[in-house]
Amino acid sequence: MSELRLMAVHAHPDDESSKGAATMARYADAGVRVMVVTLTGGERGDILNPAMDLPEVHGRIHEIRIDEMARAAEILGVEQHWLGFVDSGLPEGDPPPPLPDGCFALEPLEV
Repeated sequence: MSELRLMAVHAHPDDESSKGAATMARYADAGVRVMVVTLTGGERGDILNPAMDLPEVHGRIHEIRIDEMARAAEILGVEQHWLGFVDSGLPEGDPPPPLPDGCFALEPLEV
């Protein structure tokens, strides 16, 4: 195992697969410890696959994305950690709608 470490931080599950997956897999294969940190469950994300755009999928989207993230981590050879924030859904409008409880943007900045 290499002393090098790589951490990728993403807002949503599936971001790891569309943003840097090949790089993470390459380093993991070379023995580098790779950690993917996912901030939210992607609860308010869009479903781009029409075959999955069904009411029963929308009702379980958080669980589905957790399962998909676990599979991606296994395939990429990385570790994964959830921070557990709620997806804000990038609210838009003038004024924008209120942010959901539990989202990262509502957390205090103090450490």
